[in-house]
Amino acid sequence: MTRLRREAFVGTVKEGDVFTEASWGSAVDAEFQGCTFIGVDLSEARVDSTRFVECHFERCDLSLWKPLESVVGGCRFDDCRMLGIDWTMAKWPRVPLHAPNAFARCDLSMGTFADLDLGSVRFEECRLRDVSYRGARLSGAFFGGSDCRGADFSGADLTAASLAGATGLSVDPRTTKLEGATVDAGTGVAILEALGIILEEAAGDVPPR
Repeated sequence: MTRLRREAFVGTVKEGDVFTEASWGSAVDAEFQGCTFIGVDLSEARVDSTRFVECHFERCDLSLWKPLESVVGGCRFDDCRMLGIDWTMAKWPRVPLHAPNAFARCDLSMGTFADLDLGSVRFEECRLRDVSYRGARLSGAFFGGSDCRGADFSGADLTAASLAGATGLSVDPRTTKLEGATVDAGTGVAILEALGIILEEAAGDVPPR
């Protein structure tokens, strides 16, 4: 088990290591394969040209993390604080080489995934307030139980995405692809209203004349 104490990882290769209860400074040209991070403070850490593949982050603080030209693939984040991350800094291969990332009970508010191909990424019971998904490709993504208030999905592709159970969701079907997406009744009504369709409650039985 390794403790991180604002160390600088340069050219380091770690496989299957467990890092716990400490702070991280930076990593350059490093690789972490199948590693676990528990209670680690990576907030504002500068990460340059580093690979995180199939890693597990649990109760970590990654707020304002800067993954410059770095790969984050097949990773799982549980109960993490991840405010204000610009995910467009990371390196996203045109052809995905790893499984989509998964986030559970994380706070990713004020971050941006604009124009990224996230595929069937999972956001389970996450706080996604004011997150930018503008132009992002989210086909098959999962947003169940997430707080999406203020999130911007303009121009996003939500084909076959699961949006049922997400709260505060605002999507404009005129600018967002929603074919095959699953939504709850409230969101469905809002989508229809955005198209100018007015729903009326079913009338009761018409009394005979």
